[in-house]
Amino acid sequence: MKKIFKILTVSFLATFMLASCASSATSSKAKLTKTESRAFWRIDGTDKNGNPSTVYIQGTFHLGDERIYPLSEEVQNAFANADRLVGEMSTESYAELAQVSQVLAAPNKDGKIVTDYLTEEENAFMQMVFGENLPLAATMEPWQSNNALNLFLYMNSELTSEYGLDNAFIAYASQTGRSWEGLDDIQVQIDVLTFGEYEEQIKILKDTIKALTDEEENKKLVEMTTNLYEYYVADDMKEMSKLLLGDELSTGENAELYKEYNEMVYSRRNKDWAEDITNYLAQGGTTFIFAGTAHWIGQDTVFQYLKKMGTIK
Repeated sequence: MKKIFKILTVSFLATFMLASCASSATSSKAKLTKTESRAFWRIDGTDKNGNPSTVYIQGTFHLGDERIYPLSEEVQNAFANADRLVGEMSTESYAELAQVSQVLAAPNKDGKIVTDYLTEEENAFMQMVFGENLPLAATMEPWQSNNALNLFLYMNSELTSEYGLDNAFIAYASQTGRSWEGLDDIQVQIDVLTFGEYEEQIKILKDTIKALTDEEENKKLVEMTTNLYEYYVADDMKEMSKLLLGDELSTGENAELYKEYNEMVYSRRNKDWAEDITNYLAQGGTTFIFAGTAHWIGQDTVFQYLKKMGTIK
């Protein structure tokens, strides 16, 4: 169950320029501070010329409810006055993703059918979820079906993407005519969405169906999602981190598959994001970053990589 929670939580994330390190290293170690605002940090340092440089970081939750609004004045002011805005994907990448969505939704090029690889019981569940759309959905790659089942889980949690903080910041920026940069390029996001070969995606899909069709497991999944969000609402990063750290990867037959996925989604990206932040500090001014809270707490966090790099104290 724990491995499924990690896969489901991370995959929803995305239901959706690195300069030379040698030339852009900051002159001294910056200071990291957790502010009083919910999941909000600031890094105070100096740019390459020795002038003050600040990076604000708003940890987001991709689902939510009305309780996380309105945002604190501290967050609103930092966002409104930032010299640059940065999300997980840039303005241009969102536009590109919309353009390639039809390609991503194309039938499997080898004519494989998802339902051919599932048991009678698994197909019965798929029929319940997809209804008359199952024949079409089955022609696509297995990751498409898995993403749809993720949404099925989140509907049970009563949290919606409508209140997701990422969407709010994107809306705010769009309304004021501002663009934003991205910590990931579009290919990184696509790789996360489409992770694994066909057979590996089938394994993940089977595990997801198993978790959703087992009443006890399903209940635990919903509870874990809800608890994680409740800690987020309360700005209890300690308990939120403990919950994420307790969500260990499976040691079963698919352990290596989930380990590889976890490294792709967290470790590799977090290291790259730490390099981005180092460069933003060196460039100077103020930067406002909004990205998933799980990247800033738990293990192999962006902050841990920043410390290893010597960017922050």
